[in-house]
Amino acid sequence: MLLSLPTWIIHLLTVSEWTAAMVLLDRYGRAIDRRPLRVFALCMLPHLLGGLAILVFHVSGDRWDSSLVAARALTFLGSLLLLAATLSMLPGRSARMAWLLVPAGLAWGLFRVATSTDGASALLPGTNALYLGFLVALLFAYRADRRLFSPLTLFGFWFLLVFVVVTLFSTQIAVERWGLPSLSHADALHGGSEALLSLSNLMIALGVAKRLNSLKRAAGECPAQARAE
Repeated sequence: MLLSLPTWIIHLLTVSEWTAAMVLLDRYGRAIDRRPLRVFALCMLPHLLGGLAILVFHVSGDRWDSSLVAARALTFLGSLLLLAATLSMLPGRSARMAWLLVPAGLAWGLFRVATSTDGASALLPGTNALYLGFLVALLFAYRADRRLFSPLTLFGFWFLLVFVVVTLFSTQIAVERWGLPSLSHADALHGGSEALLSLSNLMIALGVAKRLNSLKRAAGECPAQARAE
């Protein structure tokens, strides 16, 4: 396998933190009675599966291309679902139309893959556009209902852009300057880039955890105030 133990640990942390964020968001959605937030948490599942597919790809020594193809397809689907789920949280008539994006996006994705010689790599521009749209929609959702997300969670989702930029730069160094087959062959650069994704996921999870703790503290203070009265 190409990855060192520290880089493997970072990869596993990344997947674990995203899983924790999903679970915490579902619990928080139940606690504040916001079903769209629980749907949002469920829509994070394709990204989790995509992360697991990347782990399988690395286990194979970066030889199982089918795992990489699955990861790219799942990441595209995940960004599409997160955009639709976030738009559905917005007030107004347009929120009810948000889920129509899903079949339209899937049709576009299938068309791109079928008509491009790059295969699943052709989905990358669409994935980036969908995620950027999701980030913008997230700001509007937060403005409409500040109970949905904490500022730290929002920052965590936005911080993923730093991971993307650093990964692209690191790949350029590994492949074009050092002449390596891929970023995975430059373990230090790979691990450093992945650490930024782990930090992003950690902030997302911690932001939700802080909101849940605030609810617990508020629930604990209310009975105490009632007894005092």
